[in-house]
Amino acid sequence: MSKCYYKFALIFCVFFISLNLFSQNVGINTENPDSSAVLELKSSNQGFLPPRLTTAERDAIVSPAEGLIIYNKTEKCINYYNGANWLSLCGSGTGLGAEITSQPNNATVCESADTSFSVVANNAVSYQWQVNKGVEWENITSAGSSPTFGGYNTNTLTLTGVVSANNSWLFRCVVTGNNPPPSVSNTASLTVLTVPAQTSAISGPIVVCPQDTLISSSVENFNTDIVLHGSNQPSTVWFAPDYYSPIDYSTTKGCPGGSVGYQGSWNNYWTNFLRLPEQNCTGHDSVVLKLDVSHSYFASHTNDWCRFYIWADGEYKHVVTSIKINGVDCTSDLGLNGKGFKFTEVRNCASVEVNFDISTISNKSNLLFYIAPFCGYNDSNLFSIWFDNIAIYGTSGGTDTYNYSVIDESCTYTWTVPAGWTILSGQGSNNISTSAGDTGGTISVTPSNACGAGSAQTLDVQVCP
Repeated sequence: MSKCYYKFALIFCVFFISLNLFSQNVGINTENPDSSAVLELKSSNQGFLPPRLTTAERDAIVSPAEGLIIYNKTEKCINYYNGANWLSLCGSGTGLGAEITSQPNNATVCESADTSFSVVANNAVSYQWQVNKGVEWENITSAGSSPTFGGYNTNTLTLTGVVSANNSWLFRCVVTGNNPPPSVSNTASLTVLTVPAQTSAISGPIVVCPQDTLISSSVENFNTDIVLHGSNQPSTVWFAPDYYSPIDYSTTKGCPGGSVGYQGSWNNYWTNFLRLPEQNCTGHDSVVLKLDVSHSYFASHTNDWCRFYIWADGEYKHVVTSIKINGVDCTSDLGLNGKGFKFTEVRNCASVEVNFDISTISNKSNLLFYIAPFCGYNDSNLFSIWFDNIAIYGTSGGTDTYNYSVIDESCTYTWTVPAGWTILSGQGSNNISTSAGDTGGTISVTPSNACGAGSAQTLDVQVCP
């Protein structure tokens, strides 16, 4: 073939290629290259021949580009550069692919703190940590700021100085071995906590009217021995009969100080009563007996209890409507014995409220109230019950229990209440139940989490005169 022919062919090829350079993609042996390819080669009897280098020649390439491909004559295999290492599509012959044996864990940290994510992998050649900030996965290739990344090409990614904007970011690691494909770790999430903001406004009554008029001459705290014994005593005194073993005075076991009660074992089904001085309840249709109680508890003693009743209009009246202990209804119907409460747990200075309906009693000027505990067993267990701070109150539709709440923001909530008030339940949550004292004051709640405490929210409350 003449030299002129070769020159013509060369000119034709250069002209053809020049024309195709103006196209968006190039096809060889095809007029319609795939739109997704810059270059498409088509043949049924020929292949694509990349540069062929030895391992030494490959390693001598200066600053190889990520994605660079060669045929390694030493390994007899295609190699590609992943931006950090040369990898073989068919491995090193004896090499294995990367196997992740320990996945990264989710992390929860406070704002401005540091944290890290780690993987453990066998046969790892390289690591590439990625982050998804809410749109797509991207390689971490620099330290950056807020947070500052470190170790993003190692098995442990460190984050220094996280900020609230990093909350809900996702992280994973692409681990490459000698053999493809690379292993991708599970996704780990980052939760960034901040010191809680002040809570919502406290919801609850700002004026409370607890059970009102004190009918008794005073709240009896038994700081002296005032209980009389015998077979009978005037209706104007504290009385405990001396049959069996009487309810008696103790200088201790009160709430605080002295108290009255009983304790003993081998009780032979002991029972007795404590009678209050007569009470003038004229003008009231309902009254409340309030007291503090401490008593024993044995799982085998299901018939240990305490009941309440009244002497009025010449007969005993079982007119108890309900019994609350620390604000919880503990009423137990004891049949012919009336109503009371059972010993379902050990109680120490528990607040008891016994409600009586006296609307059907004709003469309310001299009511006698009875407190009657009972031990339903005769064994070696040390049965005990002690009473303190006993008084009768008239009611006018009020209540002793009030609820206060804020919107729950998944925090721990610390509540304080005015002096004389009691938090009955809910401390630590966004809702509390309280019993009111005699005077008003300020209710406050402070939200907190692992990062610290926020500002307190307050509510001023008043008590009806």
